[in-house]
Amino acid sequence: MFKLDKKDRDILYQLDLNSRQTFSQIAKRVKLSREVVQYRIKQLEKKKIIRGYQTLIDVSKLGYISCRFFLKFQKDTPEEENKIIEYYKNHPRFWWVDSPDGFRDLGLACWVKNVYEFYDLKEDLVKRFGKFIYDLHISIYSKFYIYKRTYLSGKKKGDEPIKVMFSPETAEHDDKDIRILRLIANNARMSTVEIYKKTKMSISNINYRIKKMIKNGIITDFRVILDLQKMGYYWYKIELQLEDIGVKKAMLDYFHEHPNIVYAYETISDNDLEMEMEVTSYNHFREVLNNIRETFGNSIKKHTHFIWDKEHKFLFMP
Repeated sequence: MFKLDKKDRDILYQLDLNSRQTFSQIAKRVKLSREVVQYRIKQLEKKKIIRGYQTLIDVSKLGYISCRFFLKFQKDTPEEENKIIEYYKNHPRFWWVDSPDGFRDLGLACWVKNVYEFYDLKEDLVKRFGKFIYDLHISIYSKFYIYKRTYLSGKKKGDEPIKVMFSPETAEHDDKDIRILRLIANNARMSTVEIYKKTKMSISNINYRIKKMIKNGIITDFRVILDLQKMGYYWYKIELQLEDIGVKKAMLDYFHEHPNIVYAYETISDNDLEMEMEVTSYNHFREVLNNIRETFGNSIKKHTHFIWDKEHKFLFMP
């Protein structure tokens, strides 16, 4: 585990707020010189605390829906499991591949234009790997809430806006916008000069297009990708089935305020709400869960949880 001091945490928090900030902008906010901020970020990258920088793209604005598979394996070997993981890591329609540690073995998420494409992907999954699948759980994302990592800075979350992805409305875009999105999807700090070199668009046009895509909701956020284990954190997920769905808004408000809760989502599935948190230990996780149960216990019919073990792919761009 790498020990982070307060200034490192403040810098990471600023990168989580907006990873396209310049060194000078971050320096002003954390009260350090530009040179010191640049050095510290380079050290965090070198030590792999920072794994990269990501642009969160709302694919529903591009005309896609986002669907998910959870798999429980049977009769598989580590070699077969790795083959399945590699297949979906390289599959252009899948944006997320993750290994949970618990009652599920693999999570997959994909982009599709309609339910018929989703059906085809499901059929392909069963045809290729069905003999290794004991249980297959299918869902469709409806809303995806993104909360800032205020546990890094000690700041209150109420000051930060909630970012929400997935809606029925598309946004105007063209092939040039798509070219920019594909460049910055997993390299959010790519400069406009670098984008210019790869696209030959003018810098003013690049800046205009990025600002336009932020305004119309195609670009939701620019975040830092962290190695949580090296920081001494664990990534847990809780799935909730509710007795009273009228409590959803209050629960989402609670999630927004909590410093360790970083994502929540609504899906078409057995679950009414799902959320993810980054905590320092299992006891810390139990503390957060127990507080939720104490606050909303009468409204919770059932809850399940697991820990994310390894993220193999996370790319918000078809």
